[in-house]
Amino acid sequence: MILYLLKRDFNDGGKKYFCPYCMKVEGLMAMFPEIRHNVEVRYVDFQKPRGDLPVFLGETNQVCPNLVLNEGDQFGSEKFSVSASTGMRHIDKTDEIIQYFIERFDLPEKH
Repeated sequence: MILYLLKRDFNDGGKKYFCPYCMKVEGLMAMFPEIRHNVEVRYVDFQKPRGDLPVFLGETNQVCPNLVLNEGDQFGSEKFSVSASTGMRHIDKTDEIIQYFIERFDLPEKH
């Protein structure tokens, strides 16, 4: 599986920003390194196209964070993921990515 995150700081309209949604997922991976050891993380620019994300999900679905699941990965597929126009399954909602990781890697629940 591949997790797409925006680079930690980026420019938009002449101002520097960070993505709070991506940082939330980064924080979880910092606390539970088993996630990072099992997920390929790709940092992409804010400007589109965002790396090779469109290859997997099409031009219209380049939101970050975005977790692209391995083909045939059935773990939580119906519960969390949606199908892109390319047929690839992915999760593009931050809280659902986090919950997927909690269940996938048997992490403690949120309190």
